[in-house]
Amino acid sequence: MRNETERGDSVRYSEQEDMEVIVSVTGSDNELIIVTLSEIINRFNGRLQASRFNRIDKAFNGLFYISINLAYFGPFRACLESLNSERLHFEFSPANSSDNVFSNDKISFEIELYGLRDKVVDVELLRTLANNQLVVDELSRKSYICDKGKKAYKVRLQVSTDYIFDIDEVESELQLLAEKLDVHLVVNFDEEELQEAI
Repeated sequence: MRNETERGDSVRYSEQEDMEVIVSVTGSDNELIIVTLSEIINRFNGRLQASRFNRIDKAFNGLFYISINLAYFGPFRACLESLNSERLHFEFSPANSSDNVFSNDKISFEIELYGLRDKVVDVELLRTLANNQLVVDELSRKSYICDKGKKAYKVRLQVSTDYIFDIDEVESELQLLAEKLDVHLVVNFDEEELQEAI
């Protein structure tokens, strides 16, 4: 009797449609995050359709486009959320929502940070980028002497996304974060190129 029930549950699960979800991850000091995420996706019969991932020193951020049976999504999400901590954070958004429509081309622009006290990029910045489906493609940095005669760092981030987004909204969010971190932030983008990409 138990086997018949399990078989019936399996049939019902398989009949439900797959859903597509974007999982963004940010964190630090986790060398096995890709392996861990891949194992969890496989455990819940999910399929990784596309991914973008990057590490900056010990910090990382990434986007994972996943197809998963609707019946398994709840347990899958709960499993990932149980791993959330100060050093690891997952966010979820439906891939078919209006905020996540694919653009025709990859959109990219630069973010410059001035006045960092050390060369490490704050994980909170990477989390903000990931929450807006932005991934860091390149990073460069150099030290300089600030007005107070102290050593500081300038960091340039080349970021990109495959999704349509509101650049003004993203810039406002980044500026608020820069104020909180006590650094100066500049967003550089070609408005004509941005419009063409969209």
